[in-house]
Amino acid sequence: MTQSPLLIGELSRETGCNIETIRYYERIDVLPPAARGGRYRCYYAPDASRLRFICRARTRAFSLEEVRTLLDRAKEGGVRSCGKVRTLAVGHLQAVQQRIASLQNLSAT
Repeated sequence: MTQSPLLIGELSRETGCNIETIRYYERIDVLPPAARGGRYRCYYAPDASRLRFICRARTRAFSLEEVRTLLDRAKEGGVRSCGKVRTLAVGHLQAVQQRIASLQNLSAT
């Protein structure tokens, strides 16, 4: 059974990601270029999964470079890759915690 492609509007609705943001992610190579069906961009389940991951990471304040690194590490696979991802995530968490502490200090002032 062949899966039917999603057009960009359908992908946007399914993932909650703005159409212009999807195009931007393609331009900067965070999301691979969509297949083309005539003049339309055609997306499939792996594209939607990747976009959902990107959106979740962005809502958790990961930069696009960090997201790119996470995606690259996921492609590598293996135990070493998991360690690298964990190191990146722990570093990110520490930065977020420092930012929270800084904002709390600002609020208290």
